[in-house]
Amino acid sequence: MNPHRPVALTHCPKCGTRIIPMPSEMKRGRLAAGLTQREMGEHLEVDGSYVAYLESGKRSPSATVIARYWKIIPR
Repeated sequence: MNPHRPVALTHCPKCGTRIIPMPSEMKRGRLAAGLTQREMGEHLEVDGSYVAYLESGKRSPSATVIARYWKIIPR
């Protein structure tokens, strides 16, 4: 899998667990962790404006960003 391309699967084919968080889930997780978009961006190693795009649904996260997200926000 190319870590810089958006992930095509939204759920695990074996167990059905959501792989890619929905924009509203990303925002809810960030707020629950007490992080601003800028702080979340620092943890994900992207700009805060990119976090805003992800939370608005205007962009799809890459596999790398998803992996970093699940390390910050527990399921």
